[in-house]
Amino acid sequence: MLSPMTTSLSARLLDPTTRPQVVDALVQLIETEVASKKGISGTVLKTAFAGAKKASEGTVKRSVNALLPGVASALDPHWAAADGRAFGAYLADPARAHQVADELLAVADAKAAAVEGNPLGKVYRSLRGKGKEHVVEALPGLGSTLERFAR
Repeated sequence: MLSPMTTSLSARLLDPTTRPQVVDALVQLIETEVASKKGISGTVLKTAFAGAKKASEGTVKRSVNALLPGVASALDPHWAAADGRAFGAYLADPARAHQVADELLAVADAKAAAVEGNPLGKVYRSLRGKGKEHVVEALPGLGSTLERFAR
């Protein structure tokens, strides 16, 4: 159980009683974000994502779980700076959205480089060029999702 004095986002999200729920919520967010993509790049993303999921059952959930500590740590300073403001809106603010996206992509890049043969890693590498755009678009939902577990 977390102490009321614990304020870091990562401590709250990684708490063993909360983490499985956070992972499930993030998987749902990813599913929703991918489904919302339009156009040629959206079709490519949807096809690649479906292929990665089909190649290995549970790969998205395992990947989210593996990325969560790095993502939470990268977001800790932003959580503190948000100081009670709506976290999704805070992250998506144009003054910081691109910086936040770069920080999150650095976490994903490091994981992708360390995992050989993972179907989701192959998808990630093939779509990395558009990654920042997709992450920036997902920041409001990411912040709102994480905030539900951190307050």
